[in-house]
Amino acid sequence: MSIKEEFLYDFSLNRPRILIGGRTGILDHVKQILLISSTGITADCGVMYVSLQGEDLTVDWIDEGRMSITGEIRSVEFFPSGKAARGEGRP
Repeated sequence: MSIKEEFLYDFSLNRPRILIGGRTGILDHVKQILLISSTGITADCGVMYVSLQGEDLTVDWIDEGRMSITGEIRSVEFFPSGKAARGEGRP
């Protein structure tokens, strides 16, 4: 396993996590994609929603709750889902 793969798999909590480097972002704990366009992607990550805004955004792959996104990522927002208000999804 490469160092990049080890880093991606070693640290895991039941909370959203995003790693961004250059034009690539890796989003963990994706349950469902809510919105996808070339300028924005919003995903349900359990107790939080994660929204990425930018230009030329594309989803390269989704596998086992992990999503790879490429493009010019300009902002990331985290906001609670309805599950957080009900106390669901806590580790």
